[in-house]
Amino acid sequence: MSGRAAASPGGQLLRSSRLFSVPKPLPEPQSNSFNIGLHKSLTATKAYPTHQAFTTPRSSRENGDWGFKRPFPLKSTNNTSTPLIRIKQVDTIENVTDFASASDLSLTLEKFQEMRVAPLLPKGVDRSGNPILQRSGVFEEHMDVTYLKRGQGAETKWKFQGPWLARMDEGSFEAYLKKSVRPKRAEFRSVLKKRMVEDKNRTLKTRAMEKGEPAPPEIKEKDITQAEFTEYLRLLRHDRPTLYAIVADFLDLAPLTKPVGGVQTLLQDFPAKNSPFGLTGAPQAHPSAGIGYLRTNSFLENHPVFGPQGHRTPVQARIISPRDGVEPAKLGVGGMVADAPLGNNQFNSRTSQRGGRRVANGITHLDHTTYGGAKAWVEPKGVVVDPSGSVVLQIQDANPEAQLVAEENNNPGAVYHDTKGQGSSLRSQQPQRMGRLTDEILAGSEGEVDPSTVKRTAQWYGL
Repeated sequence: MSGRAAASPGGQLLRSSRLFSVPKPLPEPQSNSFNIGLHKSLTATKAYPTHQAFTTPRSSRENGDWGFKRPFPLKSTNNTSTPLIRIKQVDTIENVTDFASASDLSLTLEKFQEMRVAPLLPKGVDRSGNPILQRSGVFEEHMDVTYLKRGQGAETKWKFQGPWLARMDEGSFEAYLKKSVRPKRAEFRSVLKKRMVEDKNRTLKTRAMEKGEPAPPEIKEKDITQAEFTEYLRLLRHDRPTLYAIVADFLDLAPLTKPVGGVQTLLQDFPAKNSPFGLTGAPQAHPSAGIGYLRTNSFLENHPVFGPQGHRTPVQARIISPRDGVEPAKLGVGGMVADAPLGNNQFNSRTSQRGGRRVANGITHLDHTTYGGAKAWVEPKGVVVDPSGSVVLQIQDANPEAQLVAEENNNPGAVYHDTKGQGSSLRSQQPQRMGRLTDEILAGSEGEVDPSTVKRTAQWYGL
């Protein structure tokens, strides 16, 4: 007899009730301490969702049935193209259900998944503090580890019970020492005594093996005197790398990066020195944060007409903020804000001096003339979720051929018949190709060539 059939009618009702399946909301995203006193929008989209999003079929939505205690008003839930809500409180003191629209982050997640970007691991930070991405994804077997097995180091783990010490302020650190560290002193001494017994037995066995003698009887913890244990603690205090590794393993601390300077030579075996989260900090949840489940970005896209593509389909990004000195321009990509890529591309004002493509509109100054704002084609490179829960998206300049394919998909025929020189990079290749085409037609011919022949041939080749 199954567990569901064995349950009482009340138990079955609770199991199928949405009221008891609503997860506890997450804490609000922490605000940056440097922005205290500045204006903050109350309607701005949060860094990550704090409440679960709910939806219901249209047949139930027309009756206000969302699976909760009472029906919802039809005026605010039925007349919308995005029937998604978040429940702030199931039953308030006024006997109503407090809810709001959840279309902001839900649509952002949908747009992000359409770009097909794999979550990657960080390998460090740049000068601005943004994470530098690796080529490895977060779902690789050697990094997607929650529990360490024998032979695995702490650098392969992403889930930790302890905090990341580098992010804690002095007050939080003192509170952590008082509540979590000091009550475990006796337990930690017991761990050190067991380690001392293991080290001493290993040393005695090694000496007996070198002398060709039989193995001596093992030493028990009760055989260790207080004077011997005190001497062991004194020696361990001078062996900082070993002591740090023991403490980090005992408290299950998030990894710390290897220090630099003169201390680096003293701490050659600093714990978790190769962890990808040593500089950025350990994530609060899985490194993917549920935003994507692709294992890698190494895949080919197959076009229905042109076949396998050498580059991924680019995305049209909106330039929301121009460059400000050394700060790069800000681009809106799939509902997220990303920095414009560096290098010799359309987002660099020096490209025009090097004979490259012209600078995109809205990079050097805010474009007020383009309807809907200035836009540019970019290719998503990777994404990483920082410890605060924010999604950091990195992009690169789109390949010109991939850009043409994307433009042709959006507006067939307009790419090859663009007479205004807008919206297509193929226009810059027309004079050179027209000259080559004319030379091919005139080669080996006598007399004049009809200009209409050149025009018809150019149209045939899409020029």
